[in-house]
Amino acid sequence: MKTTRRLPALLLAVPVALAACTGARGTGDGTGGTGATAGTGATGQTGPSPAVTFTGPPGTGVYEYANAGLNVTLEIDGNEGTLTIENGTGRELPEPDLYILDARDGSRIEGEVVDPAPIPAGQAATFAAAFDGIEVRNIGLVILLLGQDNYGAFVRTG
Repeated sequence: MKTTRRLPALLLAVPVALAACTGARGTGDGTGGTGATAGTGATGQTGPSPAVTFTGPPGTGVYEYANAGLNVTLEIDGNEGTLTIENGTGRELPEPDLYILDARDGSRIEGEVVDPAPIPAGQAATFAAAFDGIEVRNIGLVILLLGQDNYGAFVRTG
């Protein structure tokens, strides 16, 4: 007879335990929510977008790259710019190059670094740069190349 008394208790305990494992009984924060998060897009809620803080004149932009002693700044005005490289890596760096990914369609736009040269360890160098066929407002990413190596994307800071 002990089995029949335990069966109802067991039948009640199993669904409660399973609900607790899946989060269906709440978030655990006392709000009684489902534990789900809102999505983005037309059906979900979204928070406020961060404000754009770039204050330079239209058609200009400042992009920076910093990693492991390498600090690179690209200042763009129209289709031309200045690439400044500070080499604190402890080794000579090969000739710089760069390219842009167009934010509208993802296409690659080759940049031109004028008279590129290796940058000795502990030294800084400045190069002229040019881009054809893109406005600053349509830049998705600027990618740094040193020799054949892709160092990654710049961050827009101005």
